Amino acid sequence: MKKGDKNNKPITKGEAKKVVSEVLGQFTEDVLLPSIEKIVNNQVDEKIGQHRHEMKNYIDEKLTSTKGDIISYIKGDRERDKNWKLKIVNILKREKLAKSSELKFLVDLVR
Repeated sequence: MKKGDKNNKPITKGEAKKVVSEVLGQFTEDVLLPSIEKIVNNQVDEKIGQHRHEMKNYIDEKLTSTKGDIISYIKGDRERDKNWKLKIVNILKREKLAKSSELKFLVDLVR
């Protein structure tokens, strides 16, 4: 029986279900859903942080492994450029198109 009910009628099964549903619904909204949301958000934040860390490590490893390749390519490019310039100086020298002081100056520029 309900307390304070003037008729002192017993609560029917349907009314009891309705009251229980309302109480459980309110409890779910007030307590369970916020708690679940907090747990899920914490887990998602943790996973995102873990993936960020993994991506940073991956990128660092890739940069480290390709750094040597990039440096050797640049050095090779410089060497090809230097050889090309020296060939031009040798042609000028062979064909006697420049004075020896000018050729010396050009060779110093190349090195």
